[in-house]
Amino acid sequence: MNVDSANTASGLSGVFGGITTAIRRAAEATGASFEYLLATAKMESNFNPHAAAGTSSAKGLYQFIEQTWLGTVKEAGPALGFTGYADAIGRSPSGSYSVADPATRAAILKLRDDPAIASAMAGVLTKSNSFKLTGLIGRRPTDSELYMAHFMGVSGAAKLIANAESNPQASGALLFPNAAAANRPIFYDHSGRARSVSEVYADLDRRYAVAANSPATRMAAASGTQFTTPSDRAAYLSRLPDVGGVVPIAASSSGAPSQPMFRSLFQVGERAQPVSPVVQELWGAPSTTAQNPSTSDPRPPFDLFSDRSGAYSG
Repeated sequence: MNVDSANTASGLSGVFGGITTAIRRAAEATGASFEYLLATAKMESNFNPHAAAGTSSAKGLYQFIEQTWLGTVKEAGPALGFTGYADAIGRSPSGSYSVADPATRAAILKLRDDPAIASAMAGVLTKSNSFKLTGLIGRRPTDSELYMAHFMGVSGAAKLIANAESNPQASGALLFPNAAAANRPIFYDHSGRARSVSEVYADLDRRYAVAANSPATRMAAASGTQFTTPSDRAAYLSRLPDVGGVVPIAASSSGAPSQPMFRSLFQVGERAQPVSPVVQELWGAPSTTAQNPSTSDPRPPFDLFSDRSGAYSG
């Protein structure tokens, strides 16, 4: 019995309802696509808010690794009512994030287990990726292309998209050697043949489409509740805890924060360091450590794709 059949047979519609409500409210509060956040949660954790990766620090509904989560809370936290936590996070010149107090660090990382908070942070990151990828490719990205940005970083996704259009027969593994080494099922077929860049694009697009249309995703989409008034949305944000006691940002009359607020949180640019690929893509500034391979984080690059085998896509 596959995962979807098992979930259906077990009558988990109530669980889906709670998770879907969190995702829907995060989408409406941040302006991110509900369908995208839903499909990404399916691919990353199979809707399990307590999922933990065995080979990395990835955890929660969206499988944030520790550095990505700390960077997200640091930069986007104040806009979502987490000023106290954001202030507790320091950023080194090399772009890594740390928290001096172990108890506070543990509390911040534990927030990944809360589907409402994880979904809100994922929504902010999605908006950032959308803004930046639009600028790089000159058009609005599809939802599957946004997932490529999550998988490869914004610059990597833009490179993949451009080459799939202009140089489709080029080897994906040659263009993205680090990503290929960390994610062989994406870049190589069952015989070990390196896929072309157009095939890599098609495979990621297919995985996203399968996840978005899976029975589990459809069940989740059919459950949950929606906001009915702006006050409901503000009430949702007010439930996001803040150790500094700062009142969360109020919802606008249009029901979503304005784009400049989110755009100002992120910097567009090439990835500078391998400390944490997605963190550096979203938040990083150039650093001299990027030029010295000996100072690199030993963790394999592009290690956020938790469903490398495609088990959660179907």
